[in-house]
Parts: sequence; C-alpha cells; structure tokens
Amino acid sequence: MMGADGAGTERRTGEAGHTETYKIKWTPVPADPAALKAWLARGNVPFTDAMGAAETTGGLLCSQALSPVQRATLLSAIADLPGLRFDGKVTDRAGRVGQAFSAESSRSGLPTRYTFLVNPSSGTIMGQEEMLTKTAGKLNVPVPSVISYTVYLKAQHTSD
Repeated sequence: MMGADGAGTERRTGEAGHTETYKIKWTPVPADPAALKAWLARGNVPFTDAMGAAETTGGLLCSQALSPVQRATLLSAIADLPGLRFDGKVTDRAGRVGQAFSAESSRSGLPTRYTFLVNPSSGTIMGQEEMLTKTAGKLNVPVPSVISYTVYLKAQHTSD
C-alpha cells in the first residue's frame, strides 16, 4: 500500500510461499524513455547497453508494479538498445507465450546475450535471460550456456 507521499509497504512472496513485508518510499517512475534511463542510472548502472538495461530493469521489476504507461516507457527505453533484435515467439519457463528481444554486451567480461521476454498483449516483461554466446572464460560451462534466468510471475498494487 502506498500513500500520497510515496511512503508505503512492499510485500514479496517467494516461490516457497514465504512472505516478507518492507517499509519503503517510492519515487514515481518517469513517463519519458530518456528520463527513465537517467532515473534508473541513479544507482550507477548505465542504461546504455544490454547489460545495464538488464540489471536496471530487473531491479525495477523486482521493486515496483508498473502501470501500463510505465511499462510502455520501459519497453521504449529497451527498444533503443544498440543491436536490439526480435528473436520471435517464445514460451517462458512458466509456460507462457511471449516474444523475445535480445541484445549483446561484453561489458561483464564475457560476450553475453541479454534477452527480454515480453507479453505482446499487456506489455509486461515476463522474464529475462542471460546467455554466454562465444566463450565461457574460466567458467566450466559449455557455450552457449544460460547463466541467469528470471521469471516475473505477478506484480500488483494492493489496498492492504
């Protein structure tokens, strides 16, 4: 629940059903893609490449339920990523059908493809994936390898 001053509580329920409640103070998510990128970068992670977009998007989606306008703004910001491409229809790990968009970055030290899975009807980001594409460096994994996957199942505002 959030008051007019942005103060409220956040409740998170994990996969095992354990719920935690936190006191928080939200600031409004900007409705302009350029302003959103700057707002997200306040945590020192630039939204200039796929790695930065994935990290900041994940943080945002884990902390706020976005309105349709905010979702559209986030998707517009992601659409501006250098090298973003449409990968086609996908089924996420929760069995939901969506569309995948990805871009690559080597800023982590390894060539990595960052994929955003989007519900085309609602504009919600259903999940994110990180995959090593060319080399695993000193990691003992085959290439290609998915090294991170996040599924966003439910985000909503409540009155309690």
